[in-house]
Amino acid sequence: MTSQPVSRKNSGTSNTTRKALTAFTAQVSQERPRDCVELGFMSSEKAYRIVLAGDAAVGKSSFLLRLCKNEFKLNGSATLGVDFQMKTLTVDGEPTVLQLWDTAGQERFRSIAKSYFRRAEGVLLLYDVTCERSFLNVREWVDMIEDLSHDDIPIMLVGNKCDMRQQGIVCVPTSYGEKLAMTYNALFCETSAKDGSNVLEAVLHLAREVTKKVLLEDRYMSTTSLKPSRNKPVTSCC
Repeated sequence: MTSQPVSRKNSGTSNTTRKALTAFTAQVSQERPRDCVELGFMSSEKAYRIVLAGDAAVGKSSFLLRLCKNEFKLNGSATLGVDFQMKTLTVDGEPTVLQLWDTAGQERFRSIAKSYFRRAEGVLLLYDVTCERSFLNVREWVDMIEDLSHDDIPIMLVGNKCDMRQQGIVCVPTSYGEKLAMTYNALFCETSAKDGSNVLEAVLHLAREVTKKVLLEDRYMSTTSLKPSRNKPVTSCC
C-alpha cells in the first residue's frame, strides 16, 4: 500500500492531523524541445536546485531515472560523486525547471554532497523502507542539511521501495516516516521507483513548496527595498 504525500505540519496549531493530498493542480508539462529542457537555466524560466540525498542504495538514482525518463533498471551502478538531470514541470499552471542533483550516499563522497546542500532550494531525502538503518540515518542527514543550507529549505522525506511490502518483506512502518517528517516540519511520501508510485507527485509537491518559498522571499526583498532608510537625514524647508 502506498501513501499519498502529506503536507508539513502547521507549527501554529497543536492539531497533529495531516491531510493526504489526493490530487494536484500541477501536471506534467507537454513535451518541450530537448534543448529547452536541458538548457532551461538559460531560458526565462527560473531553475530551482533540488538535491537528492540519503544513504547508499536507497534508490536515489532509480528515483531520478523514473522521474526523468520513466524507466527502471535492476542492478544499477552506484553514483560516484554527483549526477545531474533537468526536468521541466508545470506547477500550478507555471512552467518550472528543476535542476536535480543526485548525490552519492557513500561516506567517502559525503564532502562532495555537502557543497550542494549550501546551494539547494529543496531536498529530496530518501530512505529505503526495507532498510531500517537508512531510516535511522535520516536524522543525521537532516542535521547536515540544516547546518549547511543557507536557509530553512523545504525537505521532502521519501520512503522508497514501498512496493516491497507486497512481497511480505518487513518494512519501516509508514507511520514512523510520517512522525519523523513532522519532527522536522518536512513533507512526507512513500514511493516506488520500480513501479513509479508517487514519484512524480512527491517532486511536484516539493516543487510547489520551493516556488512558494522563493516567491515569498522575493516579495519580502522587494518590499524592504522600497522602505525608506531610517538613517536618511531629514531636511527642513525652514
